[in-house]
Amino acid sequence: MLRKKISNILTNLKEENTLRTLNVCPDNLLNLSSNDYLGLSNDKNLLKIFYNEYPELPLSSSSSRLISGTSEITYDLEKELQFIYKKPALLFNSGFDCNTCVIETFFNENTLIISDKLNHASIHDGIIHSKSNFLRYKHLDLDHLKILLEKNRNKYEDILVISETIYSMDGDCVNIDKLISLKKEFNFYLMIDEAHSYGVHGYGMIYEGSYINYVDFLTIPLGKGGGSLGSYLICDQLFKDYIINRGRKFIYTTSLPPINVAWNLFILKQIPHFHYRIEKLNSLTKLTHDLIKKYNLKTISNTHIISIIIGDNNKLNKIISYLKTRGFFVYGVKEPTVPKGTSRIRLGLNPTLTEQNIIMFFKELNYAINTLF
Repeated sequence: MLRKKISNILTNLKEENTLRTLNVCPDNLLNLSSNDYLGLSNDKNLLKIFYNEYPELPLSSSSSRLISGTSEITYDLEKELQFIYKKPALLFNSGFDCNTCVIETFFNENTLIISDKLNHASIHDGIIHSKSNFLRYKHLDLDHLKILLEKNRNKYEDILVISETIYSMDGDCVNIDKLISLKKEFNFYLMIDEAHSYGVHGYGMIYEGSYINYVDFLTIPLGKGGGSLGSYLICDQLFKDYIINRGRKFIYTTSLPPINVAWNLFILKQIPHFHYRIEKLNSLTKLTHDLIKKYNLKTISNTHIISIIIGDNNKLNKIISYLKTRGFFVYGVKEPTVPKGTSRIRLGLNPTLTEQNIIMFFKELNYAINTLF
């Protein structure tokens, strides 16, 4: 029965053009969908400096953090994070584990969690595992959040509000000032995910805006602007100690290899010197939005993450295939990742691209949209 059920589901997905497959980005195609927003992970000059500084680090920690998987370089990284953010820090293996672990470790059926409707799947999973009471507010609608807070402020032991700074599908941003004002008024716990703003906004929008003391749990996944993997958790010492003792996704997993930890520390120390990368990214972002207006394309993004709505899965597949023949690799996002009828091309800009790359891409995209159908 299990095999038959799975086979039927996969067949239906294929018929609906929503079947996910794994694809390699060929070296001869220009990748416009990478999350490496500062172009760090393959920078030969950075890698050369890094390997000169850290020439012989192990490729495996071979243990969990609580046994022998905490190396000196891990302590150095967490100390550097505490120096920068002025709060204790804890390194996780991934942003998914970090988000899920925080929620399921600290909150339970006596808690109300109010989460932005478009928060990441890791946040949603953590809420489910915590068995907390759960409400969603309309995406980025902090007036709706306030209504929910007013209705529920005296009904639960604790209330946790969760938001991201920049959202990965639409490239839109939360109004941090307004969110912090609500925290001051209602005194809830606040969790913020900076996956798509770290690096692009220096040490992150929370740090750069001096909001760090208002955020109880700041998670900083490193697989995007950090050019790496893993995640930082910035929180009070009390919460850090409790995670070390009760956080299952922290305790029961082999820790990151020392070489990856060292790369994270190396990038962290380099961030103040990346201003030229950020300026180039901002310039390319402005150019991209200008071209979107020129060609009358549809997006609600105002950042370096840009979703261009196509709507129809069949049409999306044909456009992507055409763009590959013209030398461009782009990722098509389909339902159920996004709502039905909003399938899209998702662009992730980075400073290794040129203005000419962007201009030629939109010329070909405009041709595909207006000629192939």
